Amino acid sequence: MLLKILPESFITNGTNISDTHNCLMCPTVLQKHKETILDNKEGCIFKIDFTHEIFGTQITEYVNCLEFTAPKGCIILSNKLYDKLLIDFTGEYCLNIDVFLPPQATKVIFKVENKDIFAEADIKDFLERGIDKKFKFLQVDQCITVGSIKLKVKELEPYNICLINNTDLEVEFDIPPEPLPEPPPIEKKEVIVNDNNIQNEISTGDDEVSPSLTRAELRKQRIQFYSDFKV
Repeated sequence: MLLKILPESFITNGTNISDTHNCLMCPTVLQKHKETILDNKEGCIFKIDFTHEIFGTQITEYVNCLEFTAPKGCIILSNKLYDKLLIDFTGEYCLNIDVFLPPQATKVIFKVENKDIFAEADIKDFLERGIDKKFKFLQVDQCITVGSIKLKVKELEPYNICLINNTDLEVEFDIPPEPLPEPPPIEKKEVIVNDNNIQNEISTGDDEVSPSLTRAELRKQRIQFYSDFKV
């Protein structure tokens, strides 16, 4: 089904879809897919396919329809999805939509960049409740925000895109490991060779044993050598 794309600024009833994969569609979509929507009590989402004429590529995204109140023949997308489709607000664009019925998720692993957030009490419970409340579906590599905490979907089972609105979801967090300690600095050594081809290692470290010959002693030997030398 072909629909004209409109930005979120066309919403007039106060519905907020900013920074989400939510959208508003025209009532025609509901009329066409009414039976499928009613037969799936767990809900459904929509697959949108957009062909970018300038770049010559097809972009696929998935959206959750909050309301069927958009103008006739139109779909209202968030500014976030405008960016993903690589389009601006001045041109006129259309896309194809179809109903998509993903499975319910059984397990999700989120990648967390800032492990310090887990020092707070009940942060894991806060994240789980926030995810369940804010999102109807998730997909692999999707970046989401719960409160001020940014997460990325690292793994998802049983499919790379799943509903999370009616399931006993097992949530795990991939926390970055502690950084490895820095190795001790490599001790530098200077090799001095005297005229008798005797090599003496002089350490630059403070904890090393004194060398067999100091610079002063080596200089004294050289002076003595040339003093004794006869042509």
